Amino acid sequence: MRTDSSPAAGDRRAWLRADVVVSLVALVVLLPSSIALLTEPSSRPAPTVVALAAGLYAVLHAATFLALRHPLVAYGVASGGMAVLALAPAVAAISGALFPSAAAYLLVIAQVALRTAPAVRAAALAGGVFGAGLIAFTEPRFDDPMLRVGSFVGLSGAVAAAWAIGLVVRLQRTHAEQRMQARIAQAIVDERMRINHDLHDIVAHSVTVMVAQAEVARALRESDPQRSDRALGIVVDTGRGALRGMRAVVADGAPREPLPTIESLDALIESVRTPAVDVRVSETGSRGRLRPDAAVALHHAVREALTNAVRHTAAPVRVDVRLDWVGHSLRAEVSDDGGAGAPAGERAGSGIGLIGIAERVRLAGGTLTAGERHPRGWSVRLELPTDGADG
Repeated sequence: MRTDSSPAAGDRRAWLRADVVVSLVALVVLLPSSIALLTEPSSRPAPTVVALAAGLYAVLHAATFLALRHPLVAYGVASGGMAVLALAPAVAAISGALFPSAAAYLLVIAQVALRTAPAVRAAALAGGVFGAGLIAFTEPRFDDPMLRVGSFVGLSGAVAAAWAIGLVVRLQRTHAEQRMQARIAQAIVDERMRINHDLHDIVAHSVTVMVAQAEVARALRESDPQRSDRALGIVVDTGRGALRGMRAVVADGAPREPLPTIESLDALIESVRTPAVDVRVSETGSRGRLRPDAAVALHHAVREALTNAVRHTAAPVRVDVRLDWVGHSLRAEVSDDGGAGAPAGERAGSGIGLIGIAERVRLAGGTLTAGERHPRGWSVRLELPTDGADG
């Protein structure tokens, strides 16, 4: 369950999106076709016109990539290029605005519909329709009025279709993001429920110790035995009642295991070691004491990171676990080297597991970050307060 919200990782993934692939395909297919038509001997265009048209087509294709980050700038550039092509002398038997590379303008329109506000989207659609009219009614070879009207309707329909596709993709992405946010919210709720169970164990342990110490104190009373007995009897009875009440509220019938501690990490790490999974541990600084909630958070974070390292990488894989005790905090990092890449058929995780762990760490007073390592692999880093730390 991997998640990475870092800008660098987002930039790398951007080049794998479908809209980038479409822009690349348009560049590879449409630009050579347009240049081939420009240089066709039978048309005998002027060299300056050919150079101007070829440059404008290159600008149009560049605008499709610019639109992925700056759609308004790309729209202005593409609109200007199309206007020049529509008003410039005809390159061959038809306006340069009707060559194959002119379709790149439609990709820019789609990106504007996908990435901008409603008012901007509407203005872009109107501008595209106006451009369709400019092409249809200024082309001198369209001497038949019906041909001009038909061309205007067809070009406007193409602009509207591209605009609508961008809007549909926008709606799909919005719905997908909403579903992911709902999953994240549910993961946080589920994790808090698990935290409640862990807090039960923590508090129950403390109350158990309190009861035991109170009973010892009562057995060793030296002065005012009756008053001491009554007070300690109330402590004992109250502690036992609270313990029974907490068990009744949160117990789920499952057997309880001992609370994780910093020492229990050794057994956790040993459980994932195999000939194909090399786990190495290093620890620096003077070991401090973790509060019970921080120890539980550390245990769950390390377990999740180790599980991901084994599940999402093909063997052999090396995993490094670092524990650095600095001042009143523990800085831990679990990182893998990427192994032999992703296992065959592996699908990217949703990141929900780490989101739940991050919430647990946050409630323990710490922070957790996760992301890809350079040049490959994955890293989970967290910082937790030790006993004596503020907050």
